[in-house]
Amino acid sequence: MARKNVFSSTLRNAMSSEGNPAKDEPEAVEDEAREPEGNLSDPERGGQPRKRSSPNVRIFEQSFQEQMLRSLQDVNPDRIDSSRFHDRLNVSEDLEALKDSIRENGQQVPVLLRRVAADRYEVVYGRRRIMACRQLGVDVRAMVVEISDEDALIAQGLENAARLENSYIEKAVFVAQISEAGYSSETIQKALDIDKTQASKMRGVVRDIPRDVIMAIGAAHGAGRRPWEELRKILSGDDAPGQARLLKMIDEELPSADRLKKLLADLRQARRPQGAPPAPQVRIGNGDFKLDRKPRSLTVKADRNAPEAFLQYLEESLGRIYEDWRSNER
Repeated sequence: MARKNVFSSTLRNAMSSEGNPAKDEPEAVEDEAREPEGNLSDPERGGQPRKRSSPNVRIFEQSFQEQMLRSLQDVNPDRIDSSRFHDRLNVSEDLEALKDSIRENGQQVPVLLRRVAADRYEVVYGRRRIMACRQLGVDVRAMVVEISDEDALIAQGLENAARLENSYIEKAVFVAQISEAGYSSETIQKALDIDKTQASKMRGVVRDIPRDVIMAIGAAHGAGRRPWEELRKILSGDDAPGQARLLKMIDEELPSADRLKKLLADLRQARRPQGAPPAPQVRIGNGDFKLDRKPRSLTVKADRNAPEAFLQYLEESLGRIYEDWRSNER
């Protein structure tokens, strides 16, 4: 039976705690090794030392873990549906180690579910534990609650902050998903326990780096914020390579963080050195128009005496030209 109101009151306690959302931490803190799932003493967490947590995260973790232990039930994993917001790029990462822990010691850390139908549940958090139990053929130890969409979202984000294992880019993609779903900035800040500036920077990183490139690089645990922001800056330039070339530049044989590091090194090397001569301009007709071509832009410059009507004709014809090109490419 689902427990009512218990979780919402815990969230209210966390959200009303004194102290502001965490600001950008120094790079050394951002780049510390992540922790496996679970609490500090559980095999699923691996006994790793904690990083600093904000007051909101600490209150959420302490009070809700106590409530979880009071009302647990076993749920068939085949009755559990995924949430629409994914907080990991690869939910299968390091899954074998988690399965070994559950096989040997049982599931030490419960998951949180909410009932969506008579015999169906939706995961709020604990996707890896659910996947591990499903593959092991055992029931999932869970607490089932009745909460709103917004409370579920905040819970998912705060629990991730309590685990302290999600990478910077995973958090950024999570922020982008929430934003695209239409949630307010206040909800986003509560769910990720971050401030407005951090949320804005994360949205910018995900907006300016193609999503396929992010997925090809992977979570890049330990890389921190700065490499992703540098990649965003490079890809925002006129001389940035297109997505197809970027994907070919990513070495999938390397660990995820090393893929990001090598891609950045290769992009720095490929950038045009300072003081290099500009690309030659292409003249049309008697020089009435000049084409200035760069890797990601094409500029048409008209001479003072050039017929202005041609520019209008060119503008109106661009859609047809593009469709003709696409037809020939097929």
